Amino acid sequence: MTSTQSGNGYWVTQIAVCGFAALAAPVLGIVLFILEPDEPGMGVMLILTGMLFLGCLIWLVRTYRRMSNVQRAIYAWAITQQHGSSPRRGLASDAAVMASAAKAKNGQLTRAELLALAALRPENPYPGTMPPAPGV
Repeated sequence: MTSTQSGNGYWVTQIAVCGFAALAAPVLGIVLFILEPDEPGMGVMLILTGMLFLGCLIWLVRTYRRMSNVQRAIYAWAITQQHGSSPRRGLASDAAVMASAAKAKNGQLTRAELLALAALRPENPYPGTMPPAPGV
């Protein structure tokens, strides 16, 4: 792992955005209850949205704490490598990217698969120890 890659930037961003949304959405929902008493549904939707972000925040913090520094860096690296490389955009491609990142974090990708990911963005080096080549 290089000294410039700790794997924490990705996680800090995700946790900060979820934390902000978990606080801001319910507060905005309460403000809408006060300013727009004729439309309480908008406030309720924002409060529910804040609750969803709170659940996501809890999941993110628990996941972050379970990983080592190297696992965090590899997970973030795998997502970064694949970001925008899929011809299809949407939930299915995001789920595939996250599944691939989880495999990389757990050391379940082969050397060939890691080299294929590294080739997507060669300027971003692999932060872990590359498995040895077959026969070496």
